Amino acid sequence: MLYIILFLISIAGGYVAFRYISLLRALKQIQKELNVIQQDLSKNQMIHLPVPNNRLKELLITINSFLDELHHERARYTKQEKEFQKQIENISHDLRTPLTSLLGYVRLYKKSQSSYISQNAELSDTLDVIERKSESLKNLITQFYDFSRLTAHDYTVNLIKIDTVKLLRESFADNCHILEETHLNVSLDLPDRPIYVLADKTALERIFFNLFQNAGRYAHTFFHITIKNEQNSIKILFANDTCSLSSEDISHLFDRFYIQESARSQGGTGLGLTIARSLAEEIGGELSVSSKKSNGNNSLLISFTLALPSC
Repeated sequence: MLYIILFLISIAGGYVAFRYISLLRALKQIQKELNVIQQDLSKNQMIHLPVPNNRLKELLITINSFLDELHHERARYTKQEKEFQKQIENISHDLRTPLTSLLGYVRLYKKSQSSYISQNAELSDTLDVIERKSESLKNLITQFYDFSRLTAHDYTVNLIKIDTVKLLRESFADNCHILEETHLNVSLDLPDRPIYVLADKTALERIFFNLFQNAGRYAHTFFHITIKNEQNSIKILFANDTCSLSSEDISHLFDRFYIQESARSQGGTGLGLTIARSLAEEIGGELSVSSKKSNGNNSLLISFTLALPSC
């Protein structure tokens, strides 16, 4: 009789041990599947029950129901986000066309009637204001247009061999008025020989423009540009001092729609540097920023580094 009892106890113990081990394995498998799902919530993945267990089955039904609801919510959000970005893109495109025409008419009129305008100071000032404000508005709209395309992964790049020294000089000449208005001490330390990178010309010009614009807005006394030719990459440094930005601001410069409080009156979207970094990544490069305190005053020394693949 004793042997029978011991035999039954051993069977019961073995069964309990088997169920316990099976439960542990099932929980480990569930944890593993949850970790996989957590890494990519965009996929509609469900957790499967490794071994029959009624309590675990009820738990997994609840978890899978939550995951399914989360997937549908993400899908709805993604759809709404794409529709919103498309609307921004369409509106930006529709506004850019008449603005471009307006700027063309103003510039044509100023050129054809230069003698008359030169004798009428009030008219000359008015036309200058119209041209300047229209150009500013066009740049703002272009930023929204570029941002919407970049966010929607609808920005097509054409990677070609580009002489960065030449393009940088040309971009600086085209946009030097942005810096001249601030009376900064501007210097370009560029070599006389070509330095080639593999990039998209339009994207690179937009990056340069946005960095020039940022310097025109925040630089205090100087703005310095230099190029470093390193192994497998070209680094373009844009350095300036500033009294308008703090160390806290520096960490948010690439955040979209971020505008430093004192610069809100100057206009802008807070997208310039966000777009510049996104464009750099689109062409296989990287845009980063560093800062340190200046010796002898309260200003910061800021350096943007644009790293591009050489060719």
